[in-house]
Amino acid sequence: MLSTQRPPGKCQDIPIPPWFWDVASRETPAFVDIPGLPFKLDVGETVCIRVVVPKAVKKRPLLFVPFPGMPMDSVVLDLVGNNTGISVPVELKLVNDARNYMRYSTHIYEADVLLRDVDTYHPEGYVEFRDAQWNPEDPQEPQPYVPEKLYVSYLLEIPVVDKHGKSPYSLNNYLQLPQCNVSNPEGRWVSIDDIPFNTRKLPLPDNNNRIWMPYDCRLKRVSYKKFAKCLLERYPNMHVFGDSNTRRYLKKITTLGAWCGTTEERNTAGCICEDYVDPFDRFSIHARSSFIDMDPLNGGHIPSGEFSMTSAPANKSRIFFRKWEGLTERFSLDWQDVFKANNIETVHGHPQVAIFSLTNWDAAFSSRAIFLRDLTLLLDHIEHGYSMGTEIIIRTGQYYCCRSDSSNWKRKYSRLRNKSFDQQVIDEFKRRLGAKYKISIWDVSAISENLPYEARKQAVVCASNHARSEIVETENQVLFNYLCMN
Repeated sequence: MLSTQRPPGKCQDIPIPPWFWDVASRETPAFVDIPGLPFKLDVGETVCIRVVVPKAVKKRPLLFVPFPGMPMDSVVLDLVGNNTGISVPVELKLVNDARNYMRYSTHIYEADVLLRDVDTYHPEGYVEFRDAQWNPEDPQEPQPYVPEKLYVSYLLEIPVVDKHGKSPYSLNNYLQLPQCNVSNPEGRWVSIDDIPFNTRKLPLPDNNNRIWMPYDCRLKRVSYKKFAKCLLERYPNMHVFGDSNTRRYLKKITTLGAWCGTTEERNTAGCICEDYVDPFDRFSIHARSSFIDMDPLNGGHIPSGEFSMTSAPANKSRIFFRKWEGLTERFSLDWQDVFKANNIETVHGHPQVAIFSLTNWDAAFSSRAIFLRDLTLLLDHIEHGYSMGTEIIIRTGQYYCCRSDSSNWKRKYSRLRNKSFDQQVIDEFKRRLGAKYKISIWDVSAISENLPYEARKQAVVCASNHARSEIVETENQVLFNYLCMN
């Protein structure tokens, strides 16, 4: 019978056993610790989780350096529900101890994890990289991905109960939640079999029959025709900057959801990963700049004949799409061209919303120093080019997991490296532009990070790190709810 004692509190209040610092990898693998077990949690309470990565027996060359304030080790850890399969990613932080910043020392990480669904949870995870090898800054190259499985005792289980039968997170109450009006709601992927009501009003499931369900608000299924009508009425001019992941979500929007819309199509190579060679006639997927005129009946099309570059014709909205590889100039393209010639609003009109997607190419091909230099230039252009009243939406990079790039491209991205670039973008946009513009975060990375680990690993087959079309659909629904349902 499980103990009903209370959990011991926050990590900062729980001493670390001194012997944790003395273990070496020759003696023990990296392991998970949950202080104070056994106990039960009430929904909405937190549990302290720690990971101990023992010092390495063999010293390695000092070739890799973490970014300031970031760890030597890349550790991916989830708390997984035994019954629901709900996966809760654990955002581990360095314990505040000088030994954590020493290269050849044991490193200890911890997090206070909020659990909101009734279930019994167990930890699962891996040490992805040691010695900062997750961060192959120039001139270093990506290192082989050889994860070390974390040791987890069978005793490390956390029962979460609804003690008073009034959980605000219960799926029985989901339809009573307010509609989502934020661009990055926290949530979890729930199996269709566990949803106690008809799901036709919810976003469509992923390829594993799970639906993204936020904790504090209700995500409604918004049709593409309704979104096109919303653009016409509220956002007649939208500017979009991004790479091939942006291309994929615009394919969904311009075809009113028809792209990868059937079960048979969703299992094709283009819908799972690489759509670059697939024919597409709504806009040019190879052009650097595309003008797309949208309407609720026909979706999006390239304007025909002579047309105004600053506004759409009557009864249509305009999407200006600028394709880039982040700020990398990877293919000798000066990404600043679209801003340099004239004030961007003079050429392309005043947008109600401008969506910027970075990180994917930047983390793969730029150094942090060069990226920060070019990010400063981008922020200068935005500040001088867009008038007040334009909302800026930052679309995070796609979640990256479970591999390193061994191809000739030698992309440098990794899970922690991508997170660092994303956070730098968010921080700098808010610091520089927050006083002039409304800044919102469309966190597509978090949506995929909350998938069960085995589902995340499916992306390994896609060298381009594209999200499957089912995930693109969910990402779009978050955007549609935010822009059009508040």
